[in-house]
Amino acid sequence: MAERWKLTVRDGPAVRRSVFADLGAALDQLQGETVEAANRPSRAAIEMRVRKFEPGDLVVMRTELRGPQRYFAKVVAGIDVRGDGTLAPWVGAGSRSLIDVGVNETAWQALRRQLGA
Repeated sequence: MAERWKLTVRDGPAVRRSVFADLGAALDQLQGETVEAANRPSRAAIEMRVRKFEPGDLVVMRTELRGPQRYFAKVVAGIDVRGDGTLAPWVGAGSRSLIDVGVNETAWQALRRQLGA
């Protein structure tokens, strides 16, 4: 069976799904999606009765990469774009673990390093 990577992009209420034959192409598309979202104007803080959510607390776009298996993916990873334009790479299906981004490293490079791409 051929390798298959699924990319899901949740951008507000819109959801886009794509399928790729290799990991490199899927990561390139993921990077393109998050670059565009990170360059948008910063979101305003949301004031609730009990708590105030700063732009850095809000996730405005979530990208999720699954593969290479069809039904039960061994790899689940992605990048969250925060309301202030920062990027948070993560890995894990049930509970997400943030990936440490090195000093001279971007979020995309950290994700590629974690996935071995």
